This record gives sequence, C-alpha cells and structure tokens, in this order.
Amino acid sequence: MNDHSAPDLSIHVSKRDGTSEPFVLAKLLRCIRFGLQAVQEGWELDTTTAGNLGDAVYEYLKTTFDESTITTRQLSELVELVLSQTGHSAAAMAIREHHRFRDKLRRMIMVATARPRDGRIVQQRWNKSLIVQHLRRQHGLHVPTARMIAGRVEELVFCCGLRVVTSGLVREMTRSEMLAWGLLPGALVVKRTGGHRKHTRKVHDKSDRA
Repeated sequence: MNDHSAPDLSIHVSKRDGTSEPFVLAKLLRCIRFGLQAVQEGWELDTTTAGNLGDAVYEYLKTTFDESTITTRQLSELVELVLSQTGHSAAAMAIREHHRFRDKLRRMIMVATARPRDGRIVQQRWNKSLIVQHLRRQHGLHVPTARMIAGRVEELVFCCGLRVVTSGLVREMTRSEMLAWGLLPGALVVKRTGGHRKHTRKVHDKSDRA
C-alpha cells in the first residue's frame, strides 16, 4: 500500500459499536508511533523503522484476514505482539495502558440531558457512536468522516476533565468541529469589523453634537 491513507477494501475492521470500516494503514502507523513516543523511543527511531513495523502487521493482516473482518481488539493485540517481539515491549505496554485508560473514561463520563416530557435531567454513559449516528442521519456524512468528527469531539470531552457533560455542550462541540472542517458552510458568517467601527464613530459624533 503506497498511499498509507488509502483504505484497503479487502480487510474490514469491526468497531465496538458493531459497525465496520475498511482498514487504513495510516491509522495503524499513528498507533505505533504513539507507543514509541510514549516511552521516548520515537526520538531514537526514524519513520522508516515505524513504517517497517506497520508493514509487518499489514502483511500479516493480508495473509490472515484478506476478504474478512478483524475486530479493533484483535488489531490492537496484534500491534502489541509485533512490538513486543521486535524489542519494543515498553511501547506495547504504553499502547495497552492508553486503551485501558480511554475505556475507563468512556465508562466514567456521563452525558446529562433534559427529558422532553418533564424536563427532568437524566444521565447516560458517554457513547461516541451516538454522535456518529447523528452526523450520518442529520448531516448525511459518510461513516469515515462522521467517525473522524466524533473522535475529535471525544478528545475534547476527555480533555475537559469533567465527569458529567451536558448534551448541549456535546452538540456545540460537534458543530464547532464541523465548522472547522467546512462541513457547515451555510452557517459561516463573516462580519466586517471595519464597518462596525465606522458605524460606531458616527454614533459617537451625533452624540457629541447633541
């Protein structure tokens, strides 16, 4: 695969929410680089080394999972195995702990929503797939794009450090990400600040004459 960002339609990755998407080598490489950099190995290795590790995983996938599906858990375990067997056990452990920490956050964070019938606040566990479903249903985004936006929103929520977030906050974060990626062009309004200053000066001049 020369273009690391191009999806391989012969291999599909099954997500936690039951959906699946084509395998993308670029995502695998980001995971490997994260593990190496987390234990300071990334500074000593060039991109070729990380690429070779990714290619080793990819070749195994093509041999074992061609025209089939691999789960995200299986893929993560495969990456950890390759890193461990090539002398990067600390990087493998860093990836494992990172996944455990994120799973813990997903279990801890709650989303508060007002019930339409009585306004009572109810809470439910954080679920990124609900954002994906909203983006696909309300905005017609394709699955990869919806997942990308939902993933960035999840990062924002995790970085807040809050145990409870409101559904309104999540909606605004989602809108902000869509705006940033040009997915809500109709909502972009550019105001000319110069005109505002000119108008303000006229108002002041009239006040002074009065």
